[in-house]
Amino acid sequence: MTTTAADVTLPELKALCDFAAHEALVRDTLGATLAEPVARVRFLARYTNWNGYFGSGVAGFAGKIGRCRSIFLDPAEPVQALADRSVYVASFFFDAARDEFDDRDTVHRDTHRCLAQAALKGFIQAGAAEAAALQDPAQLNALCATPDWLNAVCANVAAGYGVGSPDTAQAVFHSIGYHLGSELLADREFSIIDETLREKAGELVQQLKATRIAIAGQEHVAYQWIAIHSGHGGGAEADHFDWASQGARLAYRFTPPEQHAGLKESLHAGFQAFAADHRKFFTQVNIAA
Repeated sequence: MTTTAADVTLPELKALCDFAAHEALVRDTLGATLAEPVARVRFLARYTNWNGYFGSGVAGFAGKIGRCRSIFLDPAEPVQALADRSVYVASFFFDAARDEFDDRDTVHRDTHRCLAQAALKGFIQAGAAEAAALQDPAQLNALCATPDWLNAVCANVAAGYGVGSPDTAQAVFHSIGYHLGSELLADREFSIIDETLREKAGELVQQLKATRIAIAGQEHVAYQWIAIHSGHGGGAEADHFDWASQGARLAYRFTPPEQHAGLKESLHAGFQAFAADHRKFFTQVNIAA
């Protein structure tokens, strides 16, 4: 089967960065960190902090796409008032936001942010018997504080999803690329976190699966956040990537073919921007300050 400029393929995206190097970086970063209670909590505090901005990012991005009525037009519809398809395109990106704000796999209103906080609190409680630093709120606040480099990476998430950029086709496709990068790389990183925890702290994983943590008036299984995102569990990131790929194909479909080469460059640049943020996070996450 031949591909066109309007196709978004895994080989195409994987050629934009060294996936093997990214995976090796994640494995190397997590190897010793997840075996020790204090380092494990510091990592999870920073990881849940960074990760928590993506749901709001993709929700805002869906709105950004929806506003672009003059950009995403059905060439088969000559009546202008009937031709805009921006909200239809946006709906495939909003699918990810639905999960972020209320996970579809549970009957309760489990936002992914609440699930992440339940995971962090579960790890804190489980490690407190081994580490005095996890028993004292002042020491915990210092351990979980956000360093300047992480504030910068988190700010990049907003920019990556189009905050402050114009509602143009180039800006939207750049953000599509950023989102595709976040979903594709996150699927592997969650799976590696899960694998490493099972290898380094298998009893802890079983304990967390049996632990319920109250957040915002709702009890959450402490390991649920990791489980649903890992490729060994719910595979949420893989699902989100599939939806985003469909949205990208529709975005090309409803833009003029003569623009596709330039829009593909914008998409690729956005993907590489996320890859740079991903590399920065995992390079610096274990630095104490």
